[in-house]
Amino acid sequence: MIARRAQGSDASARRTLRCVQAQVGRSPADSPGTPRPRMANDTTPSPSGTSAPARKRIGEVLVEAGLVSVEQVVMALAYQRVHGGRIGAALVALGMLDADQLNGGLAAQLGIATADLESLSPPEDLMALLPEPFIRDRKVIPLAVQNRALVLGMVDAQDQKTITEVGRATGHRNIEPRLITEGSFERFLAGRFTTPEVIQDLRTALGENGAALFEKGAALDGAPIVSFVEWLLRYAVKQGASDIHIEPYESYVRIRLRVDGSLRGILTPAATLASPIISHIKVMAQMDISERRKPQDGHIEIPSAEEELHFRVSTLPVVHGEKCVIRLLRKEGHLADLARLGFGREQYKLICDTAALPQGLILVTGPTGSGKTTTLHAVLNHINDPDINIVTIEDPVEQTLPGINHVQVSEKGGVTFSSALRSILRQDPDIVFVGEMRDPEVSAIAVKAALTGHLVLSTLHTNGTAETFARLADMGLPSYLIASSVQLVVAQRLVRRVCSCAIIGSVDAELVDRFGLTEAQLATAVLKKPVGCPRCLNTGYKGRVAVYEMVAPSAKLREVLRTGGGESEIVACMKSEGVKWMWDSGVARALAGETTLEEVARTINPPAK
Repeated sequence: MIARRAQGSDASARRTLRCVQAQVGRSPADSPGTPRPRMANDTTPSPSGTSAPARKRIGEVLVEAGLVSVEQVVMALAYQRVHGGRIGAALVALGMLDADQLNGGLAAQLGIATADLESLSPPEDLMALLPEPFIRDRKVIPLAVQNRALVLGMVDAQDQKTITEVGRATGHRNIEPRLITEGSFERFLAGRFTTPEVIQDLRTALGENGAALFEKGAALDGAPIVSFVEWLLRYAVKQGASDIHIEPYESYVRIRLRVDGSLRGILTPAATLASPIISHIKVMAQMDISERRKPQDGHIEIPSAEEELHFRVSTLPVVHGEKCVIRLLRKEGHLADLARLGFGREQYKLICDTAALPQGLILVTGPTGSGKTTTLHAVLNHINDPDINIVTIEDPVEQTLPGINHVQVSEKGGVTFSSALRSILRQDPDIVFVGEMRDPEVSAIAVKAALTGHLVLSTLHTNGTAETFARLADMGLPSYLIASSVQLVVAQRLVRRVCSCAIIGSVDAELVDRFGLTEAQLATAVLKKPVGCPRCLNTGYKGRVAVYEMVAPSAKLREVLRTGGGESEIVACMKSEGVKWMWDSGVARALAGETTLEEVARTINPPAK
């Protein structure tokens, strides 16, 4: 009787498992009617035949390996229905197995091997086959070439699209995937793309013992953390970063710098270090270290022999703690020279002539981080003179210019853009810089000021010059005021400049068609291909260059604006007058070898046809 019950219990478990197997691991790619991606060693039956055995589902593999029970798989399925994702990820999230165990199970299910990134060191020429952004985005690592096949470490070895793209990019027809865990991938990136300078700087700041403890993820506090945070701030300044991102995850902290507009990982310490790092930053920024459930803002100033360092700090509660972003601010010095911002000869003359006018509105437009404030500060610096009164209203004041009066917006203190602008106009200004025309009220005051003897400079978040005129109309400004007040609109983007390690490359036929390049253009082009080196942190790009689109309304365009012409009419008028679009300026820089066509396509929208 007991034996029969035991057999019955086992049979019941097997029946439950078979029911579970019908659903385990099911993702969009596993759904009925959706073909699975196939690899060279995929044993999944093809639709046209049944000679190959059916692949076991991951739940069955893990149960048979004794890593999880049927009951745990059922619990994970319930979790999956609520949270989505794959069943393996659900099992890890519930703490029923770790990432390495899941990786082993996946390898058994797919019939492929795993790779231990901790013990591997792929050569530089192999890593150079794929650009760093692609490696980070697709979570792949070229590991070796064996028997004319590229061995590719992959966090998701079922991503057939990535396998195909890697084959196309590298020229390897045969790709052999190897499973790697996401944690090992992140650690590999931190070590691989972190230059020896980073490691040496860290050791100098923490000492050999402190650095060793930090790398092992020990629960540090006190002096090592203080030294680390100070090192991080100074290192970011040295790298020319605009922001520092500190992001806590379940098993590690990702620390990244935004350099040349792109985020680059520099370190991934253990998760145990997240709290002490963030806490010390909050102390330095005079923030409430006991408050971890609400966003906070603060400010850090560090005296230095070379320059005083200023940082704006923002914290945000996330699932695994607090995320922190630190913006680097320049107060004085490092003023941009208008002549060195990359304007063409005619563009430079136009902006200088317009800035010398006694009244009118100058607008610089583009998305966040496109260099608008830098351009306008360069204009202010160019026209700054003891004989004139210049006042700015900004949120925040990121850089102070000698001899110019800067006003900081403070919503809590009742200092808004509109209230400050009204007050400034009673301060006998010659030139007013409004950080952003963010609403109809501010826009109306600024335009009226531009028509009553003041030169007004401001910014808008628009994609191009034509859209800027349409945006002003959308804000409710009368068409006759727009036509009368606007003297110059500058739309701009920042594209990454290729590093000196770049090589001369050929252009893809698809890009030739996309950009409409002519034989004459290609004959004189110096097209560069990014390679990557320690100097550019293996990105292939170092620094940025501005690309501009500039329009000073002609009599014809002012008439279109005065009569309320829409964006399409404005574009048609600008085309008839031969305006050089930002896209064309970007292509010219790519053909001159300053950037790449891919970077232009990534950053700039093509002109309307």
